[in-house]
Amino acid sequence: MVSYNWTFPQFIVDPIKDGLSNIVIAINWVCTGTDGINTSSASGTVKLPTPNPAQFVPYADITQEMAYQWISGSISMSGVEADLTKYIVALSQPIIQPQNPPF
Repeated sequence: MVSYNWTFPQFIVDPIKDGLSNIVIAINWVCTGTDGINTSSASGTVKLPTPNPAQFVPYADITQEMAYQWISGSISMSGVEADLTKYIVALSQPIIQPQNPPF
């Protein structure tokens, strides 16, 4: 069984826009999958829409759960995890090579 860890190592921030400050305009993400022996990662960047001022979250109050929710609408997180699973399964399989007959 493969387990996944989603991290958000960097936010791209616009210092001032539409009267708001420190607006996250993009999130860099990394998803790492492991089966306890083999590990693989995928990464990318999701551009975020301009926030609604009534729903704006100050930069210091952003949580990991919020970042997860914000990117989940823009990428297929289950698709990323499925691709990592395929790769990890392939890593755990012995490499099949053609061989000449022993005679």
